[in-house]
Amino acid sequence: MKKIVKFDDSKIIRDSLQYNCKPGGNNSILGNALLKEQKSFCAYSEEFIDITSDSNDIEHFNPDLKCTPQDSYKNWFKTKNKVNFKKRLKELEFNKKGISFNDVLHPCENDFEDRLQYIKGEYRFKENTDDTKLSNLINLLDLNLPEKIERRKLYINRKKREIENFGLSKEDFFKMLISDDVSGIKYLRSIQEEFNLNIWEMIPETN
Repeated sequence: MKKIVKFDDSKIIRDSLQYNCKPGGNNSILGNALLKEQKSFCAYSEEFIDITSDSNDIEHFNPDLKCTPQDSYKNWFKTKNKVNFKKRLKELEFNKKGISFNDVLHPCENDFEDRLQYIKGEYRFKENTDDTKLSNLINLLDLNLPEKIERRKLYINRKKREIENFGLSKEDFFKMLISDDVSGIKYLRSIQEEFNLNIWEMIPETN
């Protein structure tokens, strides 16, 4: 999982967009702005969100802030509905255990990727550290479920074989993949670390 970048000049800030808490309230403008900033990728699963086929939500990272005066741009992310649903189940577990969301590493923290180490499909602690906030994040988003680790590994290994079969450089291969079908890109942090590529900068902004 990559750090999620929020922008000082975001349309959401410029236009003072707020989450509409009314039942059935229209949040399409806010949702579209978040999706554009995330280049149509789910904040947590790093899978492409196809708006024609993927149910998706505006996710409030800290649910305790939802529809309060403290709720704001940095608490809002676009996610796939299935990912958001699973996170909500974890939120119930956290509440039962008395775990505060102040004790969960926020995806926008400057040192996010330094603390959340990626090693061969798995997310780990920085060596010789005991990071409670990071541990809670990994638990909250189920980042290290065995099936998720395996899917990342399979994806990376498949891309390595495809690069070899195409006879392209890693840069040219991913440029081709992005140009042909950007939805074929997933697991951005895995690509970044395994191929030493700034894949995020290679992906164009969505309209």
